[in-house]
Amino acid sequence: MKKSLLLMLLLFALAALPVCAEDAAEVTVSVPALPQELQNRTVLVSLGSSPADTDAVLVALSGLNGYTETVTLTPTDYYCTAAFQYDALGDYPLCETNQTVFLHAEAGGRYELTYALSGAGWYETATGQQRYYTPLPTETPPSGYQAGPAQIGVYLTVPSGFSQPVVAYLQNLYTGDIYELNLYDANGMAAAMPQAVSGKYVYLSARVAGDTAGRYQIESEQAVLLAGDGVDFHLTVTDTEQPNRTMQTPSRGQVSQEQPKPSESVPESDSQSVKEPTRVKKPLPAAAEILPLLAAGGGLFSVRRKRRRQRPQG
Repeated sequence: MKKSLLLMLLLFALAALPVCAEDAAEVTVSVPALPQELQNRTVLVSLGSSPADTDAVLVALSGLNGYTETVTLTPTDYYCTAAFQYDALGDYPLCETNQTVFLHAEAGGRYELTYALSGAGWYETATGQQRYYTPLPTETPPSGYQAGPAQIGVYLTVPSGFSQPVVAYLQNLYTGDIYELNLYDANGMAAAMPQAVSGKYVYLSARVAGDTAGRYQIESEQAVLLAGDGVDFHLTVTDTEQPNRTMQTPSRGQVSQEQPKPSESVPESDSQSVKEPTRVKKPLPAAAEILPLLAAGGGLFSVRRKRRRQRPQG
């Protein structure tokens, strides 16, 4: 009896041991180059059995891990997709550089998946227009104007505890150039574009990433600014569901720049703050996080099935 019990315990212990390296597959996923306006945005890579696999391994790539991560997986076939976090509408499509969608991972094998932007989003492709702003007609520069380097920037006043990413759009009315600036809790809700060109700048619009319900409203203190060496637009983000939350300007110092309002500030735990994950093995609960992966995956999966059906019978 004791021998049988010891044997059972040994079998359970062996079953609980991690898979040996030679019996597993290693997959390295990375996004080596991103435009300046998309740096610090998190990319989610899904490795699963199908586009609808709710148990797929999700790997988060961000500045915290240098946009590269290696995971150990059970040898099998994997369906691979990638998307930016808070991009449920697919405005920034990503594609694997070798067009890898289905990965056959063998025991002991080492594989690399490299993702890059694959062009304009589906809305821009279908309509020829931008989703979040309407470009304004250019203006004739004044006499003697000479384009030169200039730094443009944006900083935010936000409700206390607010940490969602914000995207702002500015246009140079002399050159027609449009700049996208991304602001985060990590950069003090302030961003600058040092490679801009001097000229007359106008605030086009701004949005809170992932705010599909329109909870937050954003207004600019300045509509137009002339940029010689540099200018900064000041935007205020208002929570329409809790408009009396205490306001602060993180990049200017929370102590000196707080603007108290009648009611008490909302605790950070209630502010829907978002923290950057370093690695996730299970799907995130919010539908907005997994929707772009499922949408991209479903389209590619349908195309592959259609091609199989159209193959001539031999």
